[in-house]
Amino acid sequence: MPSADGRRLRVALIGAGLMARSHALAYASVPVLFPEVGMRPDLAVLAATTEAGARSAAAQLGFERGTADWREAVADPSIDVVDIVTPNALHHEIALAAIAAGKHVYCEKPLALTAAEARQLWEAADAAGVRTLVGFSYLAYPGVQLARQLVADGTLGEVWTVRAHFITDANADPGLPRTWHYERAKAGFGALGDIGSHVVSLVEAVAGPIAQVFAELATVVPLRPEAPGARSYGSTAAADARLLPVENDDITVVLARLASGATAVLEANRVGNGHPFDIGIEVIGSKGSVRFSQQESHRLELFLRDREPVALNGPTTVTIGPAHPDYGAYWPLPGITIGLHEVKAIEIRNLFAAIRDGTEACPSFWEGWRVLEVLEAAGRSSGRGGWESVSAPFRGHSEL
Repeated sequence: MPSADGRRLRVALIGAGLMARSHALAYASVPVLFPEVGMRPDLAVLAATTEAGARSAAAQLGFERGTADWREAVADPSIDVVDIVTPNALHHEIALAAIAAGKHVYCEKPLALTAAEARQLWEAADAAGVRTLVGFSYLAYPGVQLARQLVADGTLGEVWTVRAHFITDANADPGLPRTWHYERAKAGFGALGDIGSHVVSLVEAVAGPIAQVFAELATVVPLRPEAPGARSYGSTAAADARLLPVENDDITVVLARLASGATAVLEANRVGNGHPFDIGIEVIGSKGSVRFSQQESHRLELFLRDREPVALNGPTTVTIGPAHPDYGAYWPLPGITIGLHEVKAIEIRNLFAAIRDGTEACPSFWEGWRVLEVLEAAGRSSGRGGWESVSAPFRGHSEL
């Protein structure tokens, strides 16, 4: 395994799409926001599908060089961290090769197309002693970390119900091209795997493990126009393009039983007209409740049953600020919204600290495997029309 000098970690980024830009911004931010981690990234190589595309993306995003051969990038003995932002179907092969080469691995979600592949990746990484991280970005929000603390320390009492959702209208236009996101062989699940994986990760991180699920998956836009080479977002198709079938779900609703006995409702909807980008979680317990929305990441709604005086008892808006986890790295003043690109830096900080300390990062490939087990149970439930159990063990989360 490459040995970092304690100050520099050389990074190979595999992929040049939307998330490549997000990760590049985060790497540049880590030394500024989290100097105490003592690790600085060197953006060494970016791999894309063509040499010209790789060179162009590398120059734009600040990498030393580009290559069309991801295997060459992974095998480079100078590389410490392999960062995977490719279409889902490539995650398993690239991550497995990186682990075999002794690299630490940062991979976007979902970790793989199947739970079996994800388990193989976790077991390989564990045996190799490399650190891993999956891009469940929303867990890094200070408000989510605070909500997790309020559950863990008993402030909300016994958890009774959880509601979590990710609704977006990014795919609501039926004229949008049929990209790889709609192909089962390349994407796996649709809304369930793409945005639903975030919902599952939120529920399990904040409220605890999901034990059983009863799910319904629906495809409401069954055909989309062909547009070879189209990007997943911002692309258009010709008016006379032939229509191809959508092979995965647009909408998934899951009723779940948590291991604690609590009940949860999860929704993933990629065609949600009127909801440009709506992700949130609410936990209701015996002593109170808490609600977080990513669109209003500067605040948290908290209700505590025994608050006095009774005449003034009601929900309180907690303004997120420097007193809350990781917020102070961004701003010395409370109430400022933190965006999705910004929290990616917290993920990278977590990975770098784990590499420095020889500990496990969170969320690791273990959490990536757990989430896929829940997704597959939901898929089985929808197909069979009944409750399905989640078989993978849950061991609790380390610090986010």
